[in-house]
Amino acid sequence: MKTSVEVNVEPGPKGFVEDKDAARKLRTDIIMPALLANKGVIINFRGVTSATQSFVHALVGEPLQTMGEAVLSRLEFRSCAPQVRSLVELVVDYSLGGFSAGSSAPMEVETGNKPKKPSERPTPPKPRRKRG
Repeated sequence: MKTSVEVNVEPGPKGFVEDKDAARKLRTDIIMPALLANKGVIINFRGVTSATQSFVHALVGEPLQTMGEAVLSRLEFRSCAPQVRSLVELVVDYSLGGFSAGSSAPMEVETGNKPKKPSERPTPPKPRRKRG
């Protein structure tokens, strides 16, 4: 891989991003041309606290679907808040056909700031039956 191109996702009000047209423009103007030129792409979500799945899909769905899993070695997702990270993993898995194969969990994607895994939740107690 030659060089990397950085794409900064601009956070909207309260850090929320949802504009699919803006995501599509980043994909067509920057992301796809860089990937087709065999460059790496750093997608920086600095300041973004949440996003819609459709935004993330418009941003990276096409390169994943057309170039396959190998393109992940040239994509880096930086500064992902937990909700954004979860969406990126979901979109990557979906775009690569993970759910059509019967998968129930998204694949792991390196996002640059990996939070510690939350502890497993204990099984909630069974409700008690009323006597009488």
